[in-house]
Amino acid sequence: MLAKANRLNKHGSFAYVYRNGKRFSEADVVLICVPARSARVGFSVSNKVGKAVVRNKVKRRLRAAVGARLSRMAGCQAVFVANVSAADKDFLTLDGEVASLLKRAGLSQ
Repeated sequence: MLAKANRLNKHGSFAYVYRNGKRFSEADVVLICVPARSARVGFSVSNKVGKAVVRNKVKRRLRAAVGARLSRMAGCQAVFVANVSAADKDFLTLDGEVASLLKRAGLSQ
């Protein structure tokens, strides 16, 4: 579970990141990030991905992958957006994609 201080949870925060962020994409996950003082992360999974059970499973997997790397992330506000194909992937695949995205964005140290 991410600490409350590390979560993006307001619509305005998500809108700011979408509007001003730089995008990096993999096959199943997209990262949108904006430089900030501290690391804050949000997750977006569309209804197109599946029903609530499937969407929650994808979010849990993404949270676990990001949570393991949060202490090493540089200061940024980031939103991870799951593509429809993320529903069929296992944790190791999503974890690898998250690691790749953070490395390409220069957020992992």
